[in-house]
Amino acid sequence: MSLLRIERVEKSFGGVRALRGVSFEVERYQIKALIGPNGAGKTTLFHVVTGVEKPDSGEVYFKGERIDRRRPDQVVRMGISRTFQNVRPFAGMTVLENVMAGRHRLT
Repeated sequence: MSLLRIERVEKSFGGVRALRGVSFEVERYQIKALIGPNGAGKTTLFHVVTGVEKPDSGEVYFKGERIDRRRPDQVVRMGISRTFQNVRPFAGMTVLENVMAGRHRLT
């Protein structure tokens, strides 16, 4: 069973198609990279996986359980979260303190 499975995900904003038929799997202990130019849909895909956006079609599974219709707080409780490009959002804190700030709901 895949840790994360994305099947035929589509997402549009008005007339702009951000995701078209995106499908891939991530196995346990596997590292995959999502790369592409600005506007390619990377952030939109992360929003769909984390529940911030709902896909227009397609499905997202985590540990075999469908998650594409769950709220972001439900997805976080399952163990999926994301970070942003800010390297140190709280400059007065150590790296560990910055990481722990994002985990406060899980501890």
